[in-house]
Amino acid sequence: MLIFAFFLGLIALLLQGSLLPGLHLIAFAPWIALVSLKCSTPRALWLSAISGALVDLFSDDPMGLHALGYTLSCLLLLRLKKHFLFNNPFHLSLFTFFVSSISTLLQLILLFLFDRRVPFSGRWIFADLVGMPAVDALYAFVWFAAPLALFERLRRIWVVFWLKKKIPSHTSP
Repeated sequence: MLIFAFFLGLIALLLQGSLLPGLHLIAFAPWIALVSLKCSTPRALWLSAISGALVDLFSDDPMGLHALGYTLSCLLLLRLKKHFLFNNPFHLSLFTFFVSSISTLLQLILLFLFDRRVPFSGRWIFADLVGMPAVDALYAFVWFAAPLALFERLRRIWVVFWLKKKIPSHTSP
């Protein structure tokens, strides 16, 4: 399930870069939310860092900025994971909202520390700290939660089908 979700995030990252460059989604935010909710702390931090390093390869920001930001946002949000379920689509969307908000704020701070070319206007508070995380939560619901729910449902049907096929019928002739 995590590998399927990773490829969903990778496809979204590649499509965002080629088809919709003006839309600034955090492509791996739902995946970071999913690994934060599902995995142990060290594994979640490593997977967040790997996704950030992959985003760093495609961005023009200083190298390691996204990896550090994604890892720190995962670390900050791990305390909240006991209040959310990874298999509930609404919980995944809400947790993605938090991941996106924290990641955006951390990226702004890190860009200010390492790059110092950050334009600051009052509109970014509403646009980037509230609006875009809401769009990321909607993206998580449509692009991640629905396919993952469908994937899990098909997997259950497949397992039940093979279990019924292996168990002989108990009817006697």
